[in-house]
Amino acid sequence: MRDRARLRRGPAGTATDRELAVVAAVIAAGSEKAAAHRLGLSHSTVKHHLAKARSKVGAETTAQLVWILAPRLPGPEPEGAAQVDEQRSAR
Repeated sequence: MRDRARLRRGPAGTATDRELAVVAAVIAAGSEKAAAHRLGLSHSTVKHHLAKARSKVGAETTAQLVWILAPRLPGPEPEGAAQVDEQRSAR
């Protein structure tokens, strides 16, 4: 039963929310070490999350992992959105 559910979701559906967060942090930070610093994790923990996610989705590289998980990764915040939110909260 678990395998059928996994097949319905596709390979991107098997990565955990934490693994997705780590992948998104690596993209945003530009490197594993910078992502680890931003997340308050060790570099080896970030590497572990990436390796687990690659294994789950069948990716051989982090670039493949990003491509496979792209539909589930959070998108960048539109420019100026933070300023609008700040202006609204100041009122």
